[in-house]
Amino acid sequence: MTVSHTHLHIHGADQDRGEDNARVDGILSGDDTAFRALVVEYHPLAFSLAYRSLGDTEDAEEVVQDAFVKIHGALDGFRGEASLKTWILRIVWRLSLNRRRDRARSAWRRLGLHQGDEDVATYTAGPPAESPEASLLAQERRRLVRDVVDDLPPTLREVLILNSFEELGYEEIARILDIPVGTVSSRIYAARRKLAARLRRLGPT
Repeated sequence: MTVSHTHLHIHGADQDRGEDNARVDGILSGDDTAFRALVVEYHPLAFSLAYRSLGDTEDAEEVVQDAFVKIHGALDGFRGEASLKTWILRIVWRLSLNRRRDRARSAWRRLGLHQGDEDVATYTAGPPAESPEASLLAQERRRLVRDVVDDLPPTLREVLILNSFEELGYEEIARILDIPVGTVSSRIYAARRKLAARLRRLGPT
């Protein structure tokens, strides 16, 4: 008997949804251990996503803490239309964007200026350098990529972060941002073209 890959994929997705629903039901029934396990499992990914958006460890950790409080209170609204992972990352991403906007408003108010789109975040951490010279080069590369990514329009910047830095698939990104998969694909293509063109103009580093 031959089983198609499509059938296997659908079956696997159904199984995952069933497991997600069982976890949620357990937490809603008062199983604190199940929720702690959920936090342990998804905290690293949630923190990474928040940090990529905000570029600040303290801000990212506060967003993640807020996110899991919100997640705990909103689990009764989980319908299984997306995976639990995607649902969690959507909440983290939206809270990160809110924190980013709030931080930008505060910065512009301190300067006595109107808020613009300029909000600097660090997107690459990179490994420790082996020498002071290598460290300077690595820092310069990270600064360059950070600045170029920050100059992208927000709609392009967010899909690039989710795909290239967080390594999320197009369908997952579509669910997080609530946009069609085709839109994700076209935005990633446009973002990469703009990024490559800007880096070429800046020359080698």
